[in-house]
Amino acid sequence: MNRLASLFLRASLLALAGLLLLASDAAAIVPVKPRPPVPFSSVLPYLLLGVAVLALVSYLVWRAMRVLARRLDERGIRRPILTSALLFAAGVAVPVLVMASPLCRRARAAKPPAPPADTAGAWPTFMGGAARTGCAPGARGPAQGKMLWAFSDAKSPAAFSASPTLAGGRIYVGSDNCKLYCLDARTGQAVWEFKAACEIFASPVVADGRVFAAEGMHQANAAKLYCLDAATGTPEWSFPTTSHIEFSPTLFDGKLYFGAGADGVYCVDPKTGRQLWRHPGVHVDMPPAVTPGRVVFGSAYGEPAFYAVDPSDGKLLWKRPTPLPVCGTPSTDGDRFYCGIGNGNFQDSHAQPKGAVWCLSLADGSVVWTREVKDAVLSAVALADGSAYFGSRDGHLYCVDAKSGQPRWSFKTEDAVVSSPAVASGRVYFGSNDGHVYCLDAARGSLIWKYDTSGATLLNDARVMASPVVGDGRIFVGSLNCCFFCLGEAAEQTP
Repeated sequence: MNRLASLFLRASLLALAGLLLLASDAAAIVPVKPRPPVPFSSVLPYLLLGVAVLALVSYLVWRAMRVLARRLDERGIRRPILTSALLFAAGVAVPVLVMASPLCRRARAAKPPAPPADTAGAWPTFMGGAARTGCAPGARGPAQGKMLWAFSDAKSPAAFSASPTLAGGRIYVGSDNCKLYCLDARTGQAVWEFKAACEIFASPVVADGRVFAAEGMHQANAAKLYCLDAATGTPEWSFPTTSHIEFSPTLFDGKLYFGAGADGVYCVDPKTGRQLWRHPGVHVDMPPAVTPGRVVFGSAYGEPAFYAVDPSDGKLLWKRPTPLPVCGTPSTDGDRFYCGIGNGNFQDSHAQPKGAVWCLSLADGSVVWTREVKDAVLSAVALADGSAYFGSRDGHLYCVDAKSGQPRWSFKTEDAVVSSPAVASGRVYFGSNDGHVYCLDAARGSLIWKYDTSGATLLNDARVMASPVVGDGRIFVGSLNCCFFCLGEAAEQTP
């Protein structure tokens, strides 16, 4: 019997060791960002409980085996093989029963939930939607600008010049280190990351459980458009170009439209990545604005002009030449569209800077009004409550009447404003190259709050070129200082 009891103990300890190993790796079986091993102190209570139970069960089984042995002897049955098998099974079963329940709970907790369905206040694409108005239904902006969390990739820090998107409680944002990050919007923790071939300046689009992300700064060639699973970041398909994709694709009516530098404009099937049409012969570095009968975009190269093509086949409907390069993002509102022009770029002003916003008719491209400013308008024009809001490299954020272009107010920052404004809750949110994120009263242009991003600077560059996303009483925006910020009211950080 002593040999049998020893066999029982060895089997039990072997099973316990296997279960403890499983406990330490339980969080690593899910394909998300790796987690540190579970510390020994967290499994020590289970180990002590298992030892205590083993001691008690060993004693009880030893007593029971003595009784069993006598009865087997009375019946003339050979007992070593039978009792050994019973004891080994018992030795494995006991620790499994002791530890199975907490391990099951740990495994369930380790698995990340799939993103919930989009709700009101989501911001699933650049400037909130296909019309690029800088507003989204139900979006609620913060009245205060306290930092709730900041994210930076410690292993490969890089600038966040791309504008983010928000969908299903998750933030999707690209970085100059060629990575697309999926972050928990409440905590800032990374859910997954995807490594592209080159820098990501374009905002992703999130829809129907997929993320459409583009790569390539202006010097890049052979950039791709990727379709990823929104829950895991797993690639589903990619579409190759011979140039670059600097700005966000546009998803509208079951089709995906995007400008691809010297390739022109593409339209592809978002489910398969199959090309539906291409409009060549024009260099396009902006996200197209799409309406039921028009795809509108502009070009800053060759002969600067605005274009409208048919969304069904990409054929040209009209063209409107401009005196300055078309470098902003078109926004649409009813039968008009608005876009900035200018002779600067995202890095520098021209030696003789000029800029303006044009409002044109979607039907034929005729000019409705123009509003000149002192430098290039690279931002998109946000549209809300009859007003148009836009930034300029001259350091101002402007508000004009959307129907007439007449000035309403302007606000001066300390450097260029290339960040596109977002409007929510009667407030305007935007960034400046002076390193601040600003919140203004949308009606009067007065300052409500500003946040200085330079306090978290990892590089000697705190410019905020990205455009903020608004949702659930918070805003999300990145900076060239390698940090991505969530700003809002402190009370809203509590789940």
